[in-house]
Amino acid sequence: MNRHEIWEYLEANNEPHLTSEELNHVAMCCHHIWKWYYEDNPIGDFLTAIVRNDLLGAIFKADDINIKALKLYAYFLAWEMPGDWRSKAIAEAKGV
Repeated sequence: MNRHEIWEYLEANNEPHLTSEELNHVAMCCHHIWKWYYEDNPIGDFLTAIVRNDLLGAIFKADDINIKALKLYAYFLAWEMPGDWRSKAIAEAKGV
């Protein structure tokens, strides 16, 4: 899934009514999640909290855009990522 496809998905599910600029930011972050899963690219603290299902961590680490987009991240992980993304995040947390 490329960044444009991610952006289109987010736009179609834009219940938080983010601006185009905000959607671009969230699409970039979702693309980083995609690349983390498929290419083992590192992700920052906020996205790490997202993929670990750490709601408190995600809220405390979110910037002004991402705090409004938490529902979009949930949609993206639930409907666009392979079902075993959680296993990868858990294994990384354990250092496996």
